[in-house]
Parts: sequence; C-alpha cells; structure tokens
Amino acid sequence: MKKKLLAIVLMMTLAAAFCLSGCGGGDSAASAEGADTSAAEEAESPVMDGAAYGYGGDDPVEIAAYKYMCEEVTKNFDAADVSIPVVTIFAEDLTNPDDVLVYGSFEVYNYTIDGDTLKCVSGGEFPGVMHMSGDQENGYTVTAFEEVASGGDFDDSAKALFGDYYENFMTVYSDDAARAENRKITVSDYVNLNGLDINYFQDEGWDPVELYKK
Repeated sequence: MKKKLLAIVLMMTLAAAFCLSGCGGGDSAASAEGADTSAAEEAESPVMDGAAYGYGGDDPVEIAAYKYMCEEVTKNFDAADVSIPVVTIFAEDLTNPDDVLVYGSFEVYNYTIDGDTLKCVSGGEFPGVMHMSGDQENGYTVTAFEEVASGGDFDDSAKALFGDYYENFMTVYSDDAARAENRKITVSDYVNLNGLDINYFQDEGWDPVELYKK
C-alpha cells in the first residue's frame, strides 16, 4: 500500500449551514435541513490528522498503525526529539470489526535535531500482525500486536503469523530500496506537515539523506 507525499496538512471541510442561510431566497426549513445534513456528514467523516506521526494520507487503518508505533512502541527506547514510524501494510482482514487483522512491516526511528538534520539515535523494524477494533467511519484502535520472533526463529515465526501472506511479507522485507524510499517519504511528510526547518535525516555512519520539500 503506497502513500503519496503530501506537502500540506490534511484538512477535511464540509459545507456548513451558513452557506445556505447567507444566500437570499432560502427558507428556514431548508436551512435547518441543510444544517442537519452537514452535521451528520461531519460526524461520519472525522478529520484524520497524522502530522504528529508523519502520515499524510487518509486511511484510518494506516493512521492507527502509525499512532501505535509512535506512541507505544517508542516506549522501548530512550526519549528523543522526534519519533517517526514507517508503515508498510501488505494485507488486511476487515471481516470482524472487533478483530481487524493488519499484516505489515512496521518500523520506527528516533532522532535528535542537529541544525537542519534529523540524526537517528535508535529504532528498528517490527514486522507482525496488528489487531484492531473499529470501522472505516470512526477509525481504529490497536488492541494487540503480534511480532515476528527475532534470531533463528524469525522465518518460522513469520510463516506462522503471516500464513498465506508470507510471500507478500518477504517481498516487502527484502526490497531495501523500496523500504528506504518509504522512509524518506515518511520523514519528509513529517517535516513538511509540521513546518520544520529540516532538510536531511542521517543514520550513524551514513551520508545524510536529502528530504523532499514542499
């Protein structure tokens, strides 16, 4: 599932009742009906602001994954100036709204701000299956996270967790170029969405990577 680089903060605005009442010729009943319709539409279409996580899209499953990585998984690391997840989802099962299954490669990186550069100080990849509850209209919440085991049990664990999606996972996991690009896009989204004066991110021992700027 690919994300487009967005250079503006995502805002969803719906037609408000004052547009009806401000135009001549409309009666009060029509204005009231318009207001009720607008309010109902707004309730069904919540604004999803992913700026805090570097997410510029509008998929409620993706934003839930980004939020979980940023707010929960980062607790395993020392505090840093900035934490930015990278999420690559390759399969979803929305059949049961009480136990939505999200299969993906989930990463998070923590940075210190040094001039115009985000310098990575910690982080890692956490492939696995996120369990969520919720729906497309009201959003999702991660209720559990099953991670692939590390070390010698990695492959067997991945096969057990991903099942029929194991090959999808290996395609994502082994594509270093695509993962690097996805990270660059996400860090760029974070910088642009939050209006930061940052031009690069850098891993220890590697050259700085120039970000996409709006």
